[in-house]
Amino acid sequence: MASNSNSNVVVIMVPFPEYGHQIPLLRLSQLISSYNIPVHYMSVGARNHELKQRQQQQQYPNIQFHDLSITSKDNDEENYMPYLESLLQIREPLSAICQNNNDKRVIVIHDAIMQFVVETVYTMSHVKVYFFHAVSAFTTYSMLQQIKENNKDDSLFTSLQGYIPSIESCFKPGMEELTKMLRDCKFKCGEILNSCREIEGHYIDELCKQSATPFWGLGPFNPVNIVRNSDKTHRCIDWLDKQPVNSVIFVSFGTANSFSIEQIHEIAIGLERSEQRFIWVLRGKDKKGENVGDGIEKIDLPNGFEQRVENRGIIAREWVPQLEILAHRSTGGYLFHSGWNSFLESVSMGVPTATWPLNSDNPYNDVLITKVLKVGLVVRDWVNKNELIKHEIIESGVKTLMDSAEGEEMRNRAIELSRAIKKSVGDGGSQKKQMDSFIAHITR
Repeated sequence: MASNSNSNVVVIMVPFPEYGHQIPLLRLSQLISSYNIPVHYMSVGARNHELKQRQQQQQYPNIQFHDLSITSKDNDEENYMPYLESLLQIREPLSAICQNNNDKRVIVIHDAIMQFVVETVYTMSHVKVYFFHAVSAFTTYSMLQQIKENNKDDSLFTSLQGYIPSIESCFKPGMEELTKMLRDCKFKCGEILNSCREIEGHYIDELCKQSATPFWGLGPFNPVNIVRNSDKTHRCIDWLDKQPVNSVIFVSFGTANSFSIEQIHEIAIGLERSEQRFIWVLRGKDKKGENVGDGIEKIDLPNGFEQRVENRGIIAREWVPQLEILAHRSTGGYLFHSGWNSFLESVSMGVPTATWPLNSDNPYNDVLITKVLKVGLVVRDWVNKNELIKHEIIESGVKTLMDSAEGEEMRNRAIELSRAIKKSVGDGGSQKKQMDSFIAHITR
């Protein structure tokens, strides 16, 4: 039951307006609002529309969406500064909401990337600020270690240094400076991670030791117990119902990534020659501001491929229910881009992975997944990021994950982690206690 003091608290969420950053803060908003705390969710209107559309008619009681209309350019891969500068238009409506609630304690939780937007409310006396890291504790900790002059104080980190990529090779220019700025910020009251000790205990503990303010691992924010909608099922779920247990590999590389036609053909040939059942999401790169499923170009596959695999594979060019697919008993593996949200979903469901890191934090997650947790194997190593990955490598990776003793060991470790995660979010579990602790902190 919510405390009466919660009526004196308002939470404002300020995500970075990209789907992979928005979805965890929306899910955190739902968790916080369940404590009878009103939440304001501020983002670009088109991105909010897309976000809610993807969530398939979910209801959001106690969450008020602020669909901001800002003049902006798309987040261009080569020149992203105009896009970032356009986000400064969020400052005025953010300040207005804070000022309109000056009789309450205002808790601003913002994506770490959005510090340059939110910093104008840092000095308001009734505002308390918390950073949200959209990346793993391992990534956050590794980057902090990399910007220290002496990082030899952690033997586990030192043992992995041969695998951990450089900040410069993964992120756009300026990330190292941003990391230092976030570390040294005097206005933050705490930092939040979409993770938990069951997955990243060592790294969350190390972050807590190094920080002057609390670090909370409040995740995973995704649902961990999936209730099937019996009224309406996606064709992928219907097809999975007819497949043997752990026999299908799910292949998806996220909504913000795309491949060359040549690479797509190599993936197709690798999947075909692996002789494994599969669901392959092949949508191309989503275009911002468009309805989900619209504006996605059809990608041509090798001649005759779809006919040859039609009895053991699905090529999905539409939106698919990823969590339901990963939770299905027939899904036994996941070939993906090493995105943090996607990994949390897969490990929550006990599904081992084959990794193909593409950008930003992906290569760090790759090390955590394959070297630390050992619940996955590498298909495309980060050092080969500019090379065409041939079908023989893809075939070998898929076969190893789905049909070998090594793959079965990874699956068993993933299942053990899944059980621990599901236990942690239940009543009396460690994650429920962490969330209760955070709510007590912001309502004290």
